[in-house]
Amino acid sequence: MIAVRRQQARRICAVTVVMSLSLFVASPFVTLWSVASAIQAHDARAVGTFLNWRAVQTSLKSQILGGVVSPQPANDDDLPEFGSSFATAAVSNAVDTNVNADTLATLIGQVMPAAKPAPAASPIAILRHVHVRFLRPDMFQARIVLPGHEHDSPLCLQMRIQGWRWKIIQVDLPGSQGNHPIVEASVATDRISYLPH
Repeated sequence: MIAVRRQQARRICAVTVVMSLSLFVASPFVTLWSVASAIQAHDARAVGTFLNWRAVQTSLKSQILGGVVSPQPANDDDLPEFGSSFATAAVSNAVDTNVNADTLATLIGQVMPAAKPAPAASPIAILRHVHVRFLRPDMFQARIVLPGHEHDSPLCLQMRIQGWRWKIIQVDLPGSQGNHPIVEASVATDRISYLPH
């Protein structure tokens, strides 16, 4: 009798472990589907709940600066360092001002214009060409070829578990043929915009 109970307990434990692992593995896919659905519906509030704003802003700043500020050879002239520092401050201010919860609806409209109401209004259009992988047990990456940008490098999202939820912590914007991201930064107006190709 005791042996039977032990065997049943082991089976219950094994089933629980398998179900927990299955739910864990499926959870980033569910989050990705939810993000794609919210983007397709232009629901900025829903998309915002999946973003770690500080981490996303930091990733965009370094990405844009990587394409704007090139390493300068060391010399006696302090002007290149000043120029680099000015560009860093300008890009940082522009990202903080234009990439936030208040401007998310506009950003989504630039990435996914709602010009034509597509007959298939589902996230399948966005997720058709997606490559995903776990970087670590708590970090997940999705590379997405956006409709209309098939010849550009994919949009890359990194998600991490934060507060028992998957949150997007890094966004790498598509770039023309794998080059710099298609982003326009204007220092004069402190505006950043995604330029469809």
